[in-house]
Amino acid sequence: MNNLRFLKNEISVSDLFNKVGIKKNSLTEDLNLKSISSFSNKGNDENLQFTIAVLNEEPSGITFAPYESAEYQNVIRVEEPKNIFFKIVIWLEKHIGFKPLHGTHIANTANVHETAVISSDVQIGEGTTIGAGVVLYPNVKIGNNCIIEANTVIGNAGFGVIREQSENLMIPHIGGVLVGDNVRIGALTTIDRGTIGITRIGNFTKIDDRVHIAHNCNIGTQNIICAGTCIAGSVTVGDGCWLGLGCNVRQKIHIDHNSNIGIGANIFHDTNNQLNMLGYPAKKLPR
Repeated sequence: MNNLRFLKNEISVSDLFNKVGIKKNSLTEDLNLKSISSFSNKGNDENLQFTIAVLNEEPSGITFAPYESAEYQNVIRVEEPKNIFFKIVIWLEKHIGFKPLHGTHIANTANVHETAVISSDVQIGEGTTIGAGVVLYPNVKIGNNCIIEANTVIGNAGFGVIREQSENLMIPHIGGVLVGDNVRIGALTTIDRGTIGITRIGNFTKIDDRVHIAHNCNIGTQNIICAGTCIAGSVTVGDGCWLGLGCNVRQKIHIDHNSNIGIGANIFHDTNNQLNMLGYPAKKLPR
């Protein structure tokens, strides 16, 4: 499961709920929590459900869901499931921690500049070059024969906010980044780690300078992403796409294979295969 993270140590569900202030639930037995995951109800971005996976075979997981949601097994209905889920993640990250995604390894043939900052739980593949001032956060894996240009940051926390009545809380990002083989990432580019799972960059994709790729994005193979492009969270880009200078892509958009996005375009809707788009908002161009 892409968005599954395992805890370093187990904790009972009742103990966890007490720690984060969740009222007693209707489950008849106590359960030991070993992992968490998240998913959203398709077709309704506001109707979010979040699951904490447990050790026992039955039930296999407990879900926080809105009061108006459909019937599911092992559901705890709360007013704001998203807020409840991420408060749990915040507590678990602070007090228990999560197991690394990739482990630590730097290939002998990798060339890492002396000013680069490489965290633990980072893997760097054969023949890869890491430039001056690059920062690689934990849970980042860089493939073989990649080039990461100067002052790029990969694996920093994404931007997400829980809006409370008295304060705004930052959503924790405990996921990672996976960069494939033969990828070039330009200078001053930022690639955020996944919220729970992985932000992915496919093989042979080339990324220009000053590009931003947000959390949970899935960028396919052989793409060209030009300077100044900003890709919001949970965007999927197919294979063989061209994203022009300074274009912007709205969150949760799907850009199909071989699409061409023109200079300065703003993408608010999914694109079809081999579609050419330009403008604000972006519109389909003739072949």
